This record gives sequence, C-alpha cells and structure tokens, in this order.
Amino acid sequence: MVEESEQQHGLSRRELVVLGSIGAIGSVLTSACATAGAMPQRMTSSATLPAGAAKLTTKNGGMKDVVLPAAGVDDPVSLSVADSLFWTDIMMEHALFFALLMPGDDLRNERGQAEAFQRRFASHLGRLRGESADRSNYAALNRATTEIVRPFIEFKQKMQDAQTSGRLHSLVWPLFFEHTAREGERFVARLDRFSRGETESDRSETIGFWSQIMAEHSDFIAHLLDPEERDLIRKAFETSAKFHQLRQQQPPSLQAAHGAAEEIINFKTAAEKGIQTGKIKSIINPALADHVRREAIKFADELKRLS
Repeated sequence: MVEESEQQHGLSRRELVVLGSIGAIGSVLTSACATAGAMPQRMTSSATLPAGAAKLTTKNGGMKDVVLPAAGVDDPVSLSVADSLFWTDIMMEHALFFALLMPGDDLRNERGQAEAFQRRFASHLGRLRGESADRSNYAALNRATTEIVRPFIEFKQKMQDAQTSGRLHSLVWPLFFEHTAREGERFVARLDRFSRGETESDRSETIGFWSQIMAEHSDFIAHLLDPEERDLIRKAFETSAKFHQLRQQQPPSLQAAHGAAEEIINFKTAAEKGIQTGKIKSIINPALADHVRREAIKFADELKRLS
C-alpha cells in the first residue's frame, strides 16, 4: 500500500516519476534554465494566437499554453499556423538548452551558434504571432520557417557526430541531438505537405514518430533519477519498452496510443507539482517538464485527428 505521504493527486511517488516524468528531457537543462530565468512563466492565450484566417485554440495546464488547430479543423492554413507556433517555440527552447549545456571557453564557438539559433527562433516566433496568415501567404510563411529550421537540423546533426566521435565534449547526450533533429525534420516535412494543400495524416507515421519520442523521453528520465531510486529507474526502462512495443505494432493500435497519450498528459501535470514538493529524489526541474508536457498534448491532438 502506498503511504499517504507519497500521494500527489492520487498518484504514488513512483507513478509520478515513471509516468508523469516520461518526456522530461535533461533535468540538468531545466535547472540551468531556471537559474538563468530563461523559461517564461505563464504565457496567455491572447499572446499566442495571431490574427487571420487560421482557426486555432489553446490548452493550458502549465507554464505555457499549447496552440492547436480548433476541433475538427483540417485546413492547411490552420494546421500550418498551429504547427509553426508550436514547433518554433520548441526549437527555440532546444537552442537554449544546447547553449546552457555548452559551458566554458572550449565550447564558446558552439555555444555562440546555439545562442544565435535561439535568437533567430525567438524573433521568428514573434513574427508568427503578429502575422495575419491566410490562403494567400501561408505557404510563404511556411517557407520562411523552414529556412530557419533546416540549418538548425544540420547543426544538431553536426553536433551529434562531433559528440559521438569525441571531438565535442559538451553536456548534451548524442541521443538528445538526434532526438531533437528528428523533431525538426518532421516539422519541416509537415509544413512542406501543408504548403501543397495535403492535410491528411498517416496513422503508422504519427504513432510511430510519437511512440519513439516518448520511449526516448523515458530512457532520458531513467538517467536523471537519484541512483538510489533503483525501482523507479527500472520502471522507467519498462515504460520505455512499452512505447517501443507500441511503435512496433503493425498496424499500430490507435486505442492504445490514445490511452498512452492521455495518461502521459495527466501524470505529467501532476508530476510537476510532485517535483516541486521535493517528494521525488532526482534532478528533475519542472521547467523542462512543461516543455515535454506540451509535446504530449500535441501528440494527443494529432491522434484525435486520426480518428
């Protein structure tokens, strides 16, 4: 029986870590972000929804709202704007995390490149929030976005190769470089499809992509728990295995994916509060948990559009 002192919103401490913290990438990153004050506090809906023809909505529950296409909407303008606002913000944070994990004089050049990308994405995000997108200009906006993302993908791949070969000694896992590059590649591919007016999603691709993302998140968290949390580390790896199993199903189970996505969202929201109380022995900071909470919400939204 779980002791009362270990309960947070009806979840045990172990459940909060293993399920709630799935997707918490690099708590070292978030600790640095919190120290630097780089992660914004609350971002309101009015600040994230641009004017124009796009039909958008927001979901909150953490430090930032998540901008999504409105329910039932599948026009290329709305999908483009929603994806651009979501992933440009995510890419901006990736660049920030890289910079924070490249300390010291030896990494001055790489850190400077990451900081330059962070500024470019922040500036472009401001443009997207202020732009009025419609059928006449959304494809041009998509091209402008991809022109920023593609060099960043190349930077991530270059850094991954350097870190793997020993030519770079940063605090960024090679898998984190690869993981974030994969997200950028999918972002660009989706914008390209939307620009051609193609809005249908493939079930295998959607579930396969997000299952791999969530599996890797779980692997990351296993390495961020206090070494004494042996049971939690084991359960985190077991959770990773379950997501890999979901990814390998052919055809993939939409019902199972829906359940997994909603569970991650619910547990992640509760986990942020559990982490703040210090009930969990780890180096997890709530700031990056919010980053991946938004990814889980995006996952769930894409699944609903497959139904």
